[in-house]
Amino acid sequence: MGHESMRPRRPLRTICLWVSAIISTAALTADDAKPVSRHWAFQPLQNSSLPAVANASRVRSSVDQFIQATLEANGLTLGHEANKPTLIRRVAVDLTGLPPTPGDVADFVADDAPDAYERMVDRFLASPYYGERWGKWWLDVAGYADSNGYFNADSDRPLAYRYRDYVIRSINADKPFDQFIREQIAGDELSGFDPKQHERHATPEMIDLLEATHFLRNSPDGSGESDGNPEEVMIDRYFALEGAQQILGSSLLGLTIQCSKCHDHKFEPITQREFYQLQAYLHPVFNMQKWLKPNERFTHAALPGEVEAWETQQREAETRVATLRTEFTRWLREHRPIAGVLFSDDFDGPEATFLANWSNTAPGDDAPGGTGAVTLVAGNAAKPESPAAVRANGTLRIIEGGPSGDKWISTKRAFDWTPNQPGEWIQATFDLLDNKVNSDDKPAERIAFFLALHDFNDNGSTAGGNILIDGNPAGGAGVHLDYPGTDQSHRGVIGKSGYAPGRNFGVRVTNLDGQKFKLEQLVDWLPEERTLELNAVDLPDGGFGFEFCCNRSFIVDNVTVESSTGSTQDEAAQSALKMFRTEYESRRKTLADVVADIQKRQAARPGKIAWASDIAPEPPNVPILLRGNVTTPGEFVQPAPLRVISGTAAATPVSARRTGLADWFTRGDSLASALMARVQVNRLWERHFGRGLVATLDNLGVSGAAPSHPELLEWLAAEFVSSGWSIKQLHRAILISATYRQSSQLNDAAFAIDPDNRLLWRQPVRRLDAESIRDGMLFVSGSLERRFGGPYIPTQRSSAAEVVVNDSQPGSHRRSVYLQQRRTQTLSLLNLFDAPAVTFNCVQRPTTTMPLQSLSQLNSEFSLARAADFVRRLEREAPPDPRHRSRMAFELATGHAPSNVELRASLSFLEEQARAYEPAENASPRAWTDFCQMLLSSNGFLYVE
Repeated sequence: MGHESMRPRRPLRTICLWVSAIISTAALTADDAKPVSRHWAFQPLQNSSLPAVANASRVRSSVDQFIQATLEANGLTLGHEANKPTLIRRVAVDLTGLPPTPGDVADFVADDAPDAYERMVDRFLASPYYGERWGKWWLDVAGYADSNGYFNADSDRPLAYRYRDYVIRSINADKPFDQFIREQIAGDELSGFDPKQHERHATPEMIDLLEATHFLRNSPDGSGESDGNPEEVMIDRYFALEGAQQILGSSLLGLTIQCSKCHDHKFEPITQREFYQLQAYLHPVFNMQKWLKPNERFTHAALPGEVEAWETQQREAETRVATLRTEFTRWLREHRPIAGVLFSDDFDGPEATFLANWSNTAPGDDAPGGTGAVTLVAGNAAKPESPAAVRANGTLRIIEGGPSGDKWISTKRAFDWTPNQPGEWIQATFDLLDNKVNSDDKPAERIAFFLALHDFNDNGSTAGGNILIDGNPAGGAGVHLDYPGTDQSHRGVIGKSGYAPGRNFGVRVTNLDGQKFKLEQLVDWLPEERTLELNAVDLPDGGFGFEFCCNRSFIVDNVTVESSTGSTQDEAAQSALKMFRTEYESRRKTLADVVADIQKRQAARPGKIAWASDIAPEPPNVPILLRGNVTTPGEFVQPAPLRVISGTAAATPVSARRTGLADWFTRGDSLASALMARVQVNRLWERHFGRGLVATLDNLGVSGAAPSHPELLEWLAAEFVSSGWSIKQLHRAILISATYRQSSQLNDAAFAIDPDNRLLWRQPVRRLDAESIRDGMLFVSGSLERRFGGPYIPTQRSSAAEVVVNDSQPGSHRRSVYLQQRRTQTLSLLNLFDAPAVTFNCVQRPTTTMPLQSLSQLNSEFSLARAADFVRRLEREAPPDPRHRSRMAFELATGHAPSNVELRASLSFLEEQARAYEPAENASPRAWTDFCQMLLSSNGFLYVE
């Protein structure tokens, strides 16, 4: 590792130097590259001729001829066809991710037409659930997530869902795959979109293309969290760019191009120069010098009339809110319980009253113009040059001209903030009319006021202290104590509501036991949860006042200090208070619901789209990073494709650079499109058979696995291209084959020859993927919400540290593709069953079997809730007879009717469980819940034969 004196101080640079000292960076010579470039994946597509087979009776399609020929060469043959219930469940789950209904199964079993199977396949290909199922696979490959990553920061990507919905729509529409890729690489360039012209007048086609280009922004991006160190900032920016490049390479080319970032690739014919030439296509999107952080990277493209209609709705809603607030405030003033008023100012009286009530010094201070001095202006004055408190138009305007130190205004009266008897209280309240004084002011960062205010600085010796209540617009108020000669100390937070204009705020101090005093935030005169206890010594006598500094200007009215000692606390008063609280809560909820609706509509302004483009007139300079280090840029390079699969794509103007890249990928006769077709065919084959024709889905290069059926892979890829890149036609070609329709039954003789079933002498038994398990449980139990598209459904951490979906929140029963996909927080249920944590992207999932999976099925709240829903469905849809209900439960969960043995065992189980729960009244429903949970945990549900 080198002598201590040779080690650089920065750990990242240290690692880079150590690695570069070990790894040789010698480039491939032209002679070295020639044999590698003849690798099968880098060749044009071959028109494979169909092989001859001895036993053609098992062959249904061209796919079967390739499989049967290989089997016969190894002394094997295709297996028998599975029965109809098994076939329809296999097709339904593979194409839609959901099991068939009992009606679907019955219809298919009863259909004796020669083309019954093909028509059944076509029905599921046409299902809208098909796009959700296969869209999810592409989203994994494309690295889709609803968050930015970057360790635990993992900030939100609120607009990413529009790309997810674009993918689902495109796959349902069977958009040609080459067009699908062109749109994702260069959709913005192809759209003709101009932000100035089309913000309110975009077309549906234009919006579709803009949403597609989010593909380039799927990679993790921590640049929103990195500030300060220029080297670290640049590292984070390149990390986002290199992530996009890695996704591009693995999703479309099936090559590990990221291995050539620091040096020429050790196994593939890809040089470091080519890595950066390919990166140059993407640099305008990731312009290092004109970087936009993730939350700054958006544009607006709305259909004609959408924004105008939204603005009209907003104005109407805001008018309604203003009316409700006025009515609410009037009602509160008329009906709230009145305490003993110690001080009150509505700022409507004569000038002399205002000046008699308020001062620029604390009560008892004989030094006007002290450290907190302000200018009091009693008339309707404009904003003065110096900081001031202005009485204008019947309000008090707290003004601060700049960050020139803390200022405050105080009542001339001092109050006893320690009520004498337990249960007694004193409170100060005010109406917050606005959080800025002028329309061009920034909203106040805090709404701050004092209890027990005294005039001193940190070196003073004045007795008494200050209690600063620092109201937060985001919610609650901080409580800070300040005493002469000491630093201000934070004691905690009270309340939960944010300090928003249009409400009454304040604080109440209640004597608990003579020693402890409780502080509560008041909102519209009522105390909120989250309180704080202080000692008597913390609450000396003093004034009430407002602080204003650091652009914290705001407007208040109706300042009141009250005490319970002057109020009536008899039984009638308590009853009136109870009635007031009930009516208050009803009115408050009505107002809160309307305000929440307004806020939701504001967040949903039409046309907001995550923006991938940089439309600068000049292309950025793209350097080769020596050893991949952002601090050592080398010579500049121009865009160029990989030579081993090069076409005619050339350097283009910055405004169309990615269009050239898209052309290289999708031109029908190019080596790149041939490789892309092989990658997609191989990936789709793996989804149907559990193993790709090439086992390494993300690596079809020299260092990847060899194809098990090379001629079949070539034939399917050529058919895929000649069919117009139709994914649905590719599915159909595979699904109608006898190979796919085989039974999963074990053949001992075949197993002895090919124990891994690489030659496909039977259909592999496959466990459902994670999403299909969750979605299937919702579907079978009758609780699946069948709404398509829209913002994600949030996940959260439970008290047990599990990542869950709140089962009671709207949308919680939607399909898993619509759940929040956070890079650092995969839903626990899905994670157990191998759903990926999307670091960059996921091309291939493992399939694991662990005890925790069974424990989750037996004990998780989600599983228990779905079993209960399943019982309720049976009660709604099945006759009450246990035999009929058991039969229906089996058909829903497993796709087939129970055998006589299974039925007898089920009825026996139900009887025994009910007896075990007796004498409880719900013994029978609990037994049925256990039975349904057992079915949802069984292999018959969790596996596809």
